[in-house]
Amino acid sequence: MALVNFSLLLGGLLLAIPILLHLVMRQQPKQLIFPALRFVKQRQDANRRQLQLRHWALLLLRCLAIALLAAALARPSVPSPALGDWILTGLAGAALFLVGLLGVLALLQRRGPWAIGGLGLAACILAVVLAVMLNRTLARDASKSIGNEQAPVAAVLAFDTSPRMQYVWQNQTRLDKAREIAQWLIRQLPPDSEVAVLDSRPGGAAFAVDLAAAQRSVERLEATGVPLPLADVADQAVKLTQASQKTRKEVYLFSDLSRAGWTGQPPERLQQRLGELPDVLLYVIDVGADQPQNTMLDVPRLAGDVLAASDDLALQTAVRCLGPGGTHTVELYLEEPERELPVIRDGRTVLPTARLRAQEIVDVPENGSQTVRFRVSGLGTGTQQGTVRVVGQDALAWDNTRYFAIEVQEATPILVLAPPGVIASFFVEAVAPDEFRRTGRARFECRVEEQARGPNLPLDDYAVVCLLDPLPLAPSAWESLAQYVRRGGGLALFLGHNADLASFDNPTARRLTGGKLDRQWRSPGDVFLTLRDLSHPLLAPFRDVATSVPWDRFPVYRHWGLEDVVPPARIVATYSNRQPAIVETSWGRGRVLTMTTPVSDPARARGRQTWNELPTGDDAWPYVVLVHEMVRYLAGAGGTKLNYLAGETAALPNVRDKHPERYQLFTPLDQPQDVTADEGQLVVSFTELPGAYRLKGFLQQPMVRGFAVNLPDSASQLARLDPAALDDLLGAGRYQYARNQDDIVLGVGEARLGREFYPFLLPLLALILGLEHLLANRFYRRRE
Repeated sequence: MALVNFSLLLGGLLLAIPILLHLVMRQQPKQLIFPALRFVKQRQDANRRQLQLRHWALLLLRCLAIALLAAALARPSVPSPALGDWILTGLAGAALFLVGLLGVLALLQRRGPWAIGGLGLAACILAVVLAVMLNRTLARDASKSIGNEQAPVAAVLAFDTSPRMQYVWQNQTRLDKAREIAQWLIRQLPPDSEVAVLDSRPGGAAFAVDLAAAQRSVERLEATGVPLPLADVADQAVKLTQASQKTRKEVYLFSDLSRAGWTGQPPERLQQRLGELPDVLLYVIDVGADQPQNTMLDVPRLAGDVLAASDDLALQTAVRCLGPGGTHTVELYLEEPERELPVIRDGRTVLPTARLRAQEIVDVPENGSQTVRFRVSGLGTGTQQGTVRVVGQDALAWDNTRYFAIEVQEATPILVLAPPGVIASFFVEAVAPDEFRRTGRARFECRVEEQARGPNLPLDDYAVVCLLDPLPLAPSAWESLAQYVRRGGGLALFLGHNADLASFDNPTARRLTGGKLDRQWRSPGDVFLTLRDLSHPLLAPFRDVATSVPWDRFPVYRHWGLEDVVPPARIVATYSNRQPAIVETSWGRGRVLTMTTPVSDPARARGRQTWNELPTGDDAWPYVVLVHEMVRYLAGAGGTKLNYLAGETAALPNVRDKHPERYQLFTPLDQPQDVTADEGQLVVSFTELPGAYRLKGFLQQPMVRGFAVNLPDSASQLARLDPAALDDLLGAGRYQYARNQDDIVLGVGEARLGREFYPFLLPLLALILGLEHLLANRFYRRRE
């Protein structure tokens, strides 16, 4: 408990006045002569006892009145959480006083022993209860931080700087509103206070040199694309207060209270820290809109980041509405690639021209969504940046535009190695059909060579190397393939007649295949491929038709067994006998797919052994799709991912003699900076801002590459956190909630001064004065 005006407690010395008056003005009994002395003596004793009781009662009331007046003027206060404990303690004290008073009266009036004993026992029990309650209340009281409103404080201003804070309401973004309140708050802090400014960016913070420096830090606040969860920000802010020596510590958390801002790690750590530091006062400043409304686009989804020149661009997104729906126009723009752009001219960055390539009109229901699909053909080769936009503006502008990047290439080169006698045409026709090759629509350009020529060929010129039923390989050949994979190449192994256990027992071979080659398995024709887990990307085309693929019409008569398949290897598909059929393993930046039965055997004939009928069965479309997707999956193994979320590290393959080693990076802020490729990879780690990232290098002629960054869909979720959920996160009664400056003044004043007893003491004083006046008039009224 603290006292605002401690010196006024000296007014309690005035208690001596009614006591002195009581002693000085005691009435002396008058001596009267009356014949019946016995009756007079009895009457005199009775009057004396009544007069003593009246005087003691009046004296008590007057002393209480003076004591209450002195206490009220001293303005005692306690922390808000302790108010209930103090009230209960006061009620217990009042009950003890009342029972004690009744016990004294019973003793003076010589009541029976049962009444006196019962009241005495009740007084003893109440005294014990009061002592226990008072001890608990004092133990939990944190009064050392209250009582002086102008005492210096250590204040940490923590800001939600997520993209949602760019929402405009009442002509202000929510971040601008937070800045405005924070600047006002800093001006209200007591002199000699310390202030630290903390935002949602990862990293530390410290107390500013002075209040002016803190104000400048507030002015420089900007939204970040990779914000920390608010529970972590609040935890950092509470922890930071311990770096100050000030007794009073306060944390102000500015947020729009969007539910998405509190997702992430469970808040147990914050709750534990708040429990460990009860002296730290937490204020939640709500700057959010009461009923936010927004139209937003989801992050675009592409069929692939790398396309063949003959492919169409297939893109899908969704328009979502928070609040009223309506009809919206969605447009897709693509930039026209130019070797010389981007470039800085007259201090400004000149970018390629973006052309409208597609447009869709959709009706979105209230608080609903509508999928939008685009298909664009006639793409030029090279890296192209694009945007998807919702026509019009709303309160949150950034999520009306989404970004994407694609790389359009000529047909991807594939090297197919096969020993003499192995038929490669089944495989080539599945990967690049003859009709597509003749019309220029083939996605892959296959070069078929004998296996013996493999060591003399430049493997890095090919995106994928496929070995069809290979002969035993020398250790040097296995090592050459391993180096190719580690540099980002894709390798496909189709094992058949020519494989032997000795060759595949090589450690490098086992690392590439993902396991140890076992014996050959044979069946009369009741074994076939089964795709039980369709989560792997190369099996995506089978997901919608999983139950209708007739794998049992393409029996597998023989296949190799593969044992000890452990991570990083993964079984992609099995046979019906549960033996591995396709195994994937990764090594470095590349991937390997191993199929334990060949895809090059001719149709089964009399006297000829064949391992399976996958490529030769009637209507063998499952084989065509499977092999095509295997090669397509491996062709993307070189790290050709061009679309990222904010905060992810962008990594692009950078093949020597094909790509420059040094680039000039143009970020969405148009601030070019130099980046250098290392070990065949170009890495960009600063992807906080959404937009197009352009890489310009020079290798005999200018070369432009790039990638795109988007904020996640959750960054535009504006649904607000309800009070009950906020209580669950921070603890009911552990924080002060405010919407504006007036709420802050009220909450801060209450927290710094505590909850005063003044409003409770004045009515009690009035009651005591009223009782004193009533009793005085009754005891001393004149008798007619």
